[in-house]
Amino acid sequence: MPFLPGEPVRIRGQRWRVVSESCHGTASVLSVDGRDLFNRGVRAHFVVPPEPIELISSTPPPPRLVSLARWRRAARASLADAVPQWESLRAAAAARLHVIPFQLEPALAFVKGDGCRILIADDVGLGKTVQACLIVAEAVARLPDARALIVAPAGLREQWRGELRDRFALDPAMLDAAGVARASASLGPQVNPWAVPAVCITSIDYVKRPDIMRSLEALLWDVIVFDEAHALAGRSDRADAATALATRARAVVLLSATPHSGDEPAFARLCQLGNVGDRFPLVIFRRTRVSVGLPHNRRMVHLRVRPTAAERRMHDELARYARLLQAHADAAGQTPAAGLVASVLTRRACSSAGSLVRSLERRAALLAAGKVPSDHQARLPFAPDDGDEEPGDELGAAPMADADQEQRRLAHLIALGRNATCGESKVGALRRLLRRARQPAIVFTEYRDTLTLLAEALSDFRPSCLHGGLTGSERQRTLRRFDQPHERLLLATDAASEGLNLQRRCRLVINLDLPWTPTRLEQRIGRVDRIGQERRVHAVQLVTAGADGEGASKRLIALAARARGALAATHDDAGDSSRRPLSLLARHEADRLVRARRLRIDGMAPDRPVFTVVRARTPPPRFTWAFRLPVADADDHLIFETIAAISAPVGTTTSTIEQAASVVHQRLLDVVRSAVDPWRQTMLRREDAIAETLRASHARLAAALLQPRLFDGRIQRAADAQAVVTEAALRQSHARRAALVRLSALRGDVRTVVFGIGFRR
Repeated sequence: MPFLPGEPVRIRGQRWRVVSESCHGTASVLSVDGRDLFNRGVRAHFVVPPEPIELISSTPPPPRLVSLARWRRAARASLADAVPQWESLRAAAAARLHVIPFQLEPALAFVKGDGCRILIADDVGLGKTVQACLIVAEAVARLPDARALIVAPAGLREQWRGELRDRFALDPAMLDAAGVARASASLGPQVNPWAVPAVCITSIDYVKRPDIMRSLEALLWDVIVFDEAHALAGRSDRADAATALATRARAVVLLSATPHSGDEPAFARLCQLGNVGDRFPLVIFRRTRVSVGLPHNRRMVHLRVRPTAAERRMHDELARYARLLQAHADAAGQTPAAGLVASVLTRRACSSAGSLVRSLERRAALLAAGKVPSDHQARLPFAPDDGDEEPGDELGAAPMADADQEQRRLAHLIALGRNATCGESKVGALRRLLRRARQPAIVFTEYRDTLTLLAEALSDFRPSCLHGGLTGSERQRTLRRFDQPHERLLLATDAASEGLNLQRRCRLVINLDLPWTPTRLEQRIGRVDRIGQERRVHAVQLVTAGADGEGASKRLIALAARARGALAATHDDAGDSSRRPLSLLARHEADRLVRARRLRIDGMAPDRPVFTVVRARTPPPRFTWAFRLPVADADDHLIFETIAAISAPVGTTTSTIEQAASVVHQRLLDVVRSAVDPWRQTMLRREDAIAETLRASHARLAAALLQPRLFDGRIQRAADAQAVVTEAALRQSHARRAALVRLSALRGDVRTVVFGIGFRR
């Protein structure tokens, strides 16, 4: 039987509308447009046969009389998936998560159109990942062609994939070198592997490569999430890549518990990420444990450790060497380079004597070989920065004029450092602390070689070790080992601290050496001080008394206080009082989600209306009918639907009930128009800004990441194809803008009865 254009059909459980049918012998290809919420805007093609096609009658089927128990199952299945308003979250009801009102606020701000750039700067452990996943899931639920990109540190990619898959039933693609190779092999050379998945996860160190950025130039994203966004506030190739990608996103979500490190210019750069044309204010969410009603159960202790005589001599001689190095550098005009060397050596000495010895030996070898790094040599942006490795060739900078004298000083320092490694005071203090605590603990240190030396010194504790050199599988094995009841000690560097959720395993954090920014200190403690921690958290900082580390500790505390004050001021300027309606809406939404979950049962809503009659003494005889009220755009694409009840006394005519439903439907249209318009206007402005940027830059992304004279020839040879890339990106932008314009003319679609109930005496 041929299908006529415009006929409604059901294919694979979804409603479609026939566009055309082309016959090919005994088979035909049926072209259809989506008519459900989850396929709207989709043009699909099915082969008939063998694809089973069910023609939906224009005359709705009459209700089926069922038992009260069956009616309850049908009503619960229908109501569980229904949303009452346009702003209501559509993906959260079925998600596997504990509904906490404040975690719903960023997603509600996103769907309401309050802003298209969001910074979630909650304290560590308050669920920033879940909040960002909610935004991604909402975008996918509302837009069938939505595409999201999550840019995270390499060590957190698996955690992101697990959150999206286990909590929201999304199947993100992990696109690193291996993932892109697999996708390219299965899709073919003509298909861009970044263009196929609805949700992609990648690392900033992979995506920043110019060749990878080049493959993204024809793509736009509905949501881009930058995890650990504070790492993008500096002047680096990472920041350049993030800035370029953010200009292609309709919504930019930044996650960082510590966005402000006390550096005002860096924070200003972070707040400008994705602000195309300075037209899109940043919406900041900053919640502390106290502000959301959780106990602030943390005890910070600075434990001053008296250095040994050997350590004191080492620190004193290092200070003299640093002053002498600075004086020679000032005379030779190499002050910045000398300051870098002195800073690195001081940090290494505060970490451990063994780490200092390794760096001194490296400097001596570099100076002897004459390997002095050039200040003008740019670093290639290809290799990932693990962040916990031993310093490299920068230790050869700013040599003294008298090379022999410097080598003698270095040899003397190396000898003092080796003497100091025997019975280091902080290692002894750490051992005593662990024995007294008699509970699992995580010990942080800045450098990987310090971690190795510490693991040897504490071998009787059988420590597990996490550092930036581990693969994802090795990292998971280490965490599983530490999770065993008999394990007591985990040693970790900052490069391995991101994304650890250890609140159920331990509550004691010990910092063998202090990081030089409050950002990293908060990240360390936040591994155990997060939602789910039921005990008091203890954070112990081991500081060598009288050494440079003690002064660094005071500066760190002052810097952290300044950062908190600046961030609080910024948050207040953003209008905290204006968030009160959003907070109230989040509480109402959380209550609704809890009720919807109680209604949810296994099974699908019936495809035919059901009706039952119950005996009741109190209410007068009457009927109640639940109607499905759909809302479509100008092209008849369904964008929203809800369920409304119409109640009438027994004897009311069908036409009267239908007329009442029509009035309710018209009111719904007015409400949805007013709710959609703020979001639509925000998205239209964003889409226009994206299109302007595409035209101005010719859709180029990688230009800022290429070194002069290194790849210019290759870029020049590819310039002829750039117009094609620009046009492809602009087509996506124009299509989305057309869809937004269609939302200005909403109309009510065909109403249908879902279920009914009658009361009789």
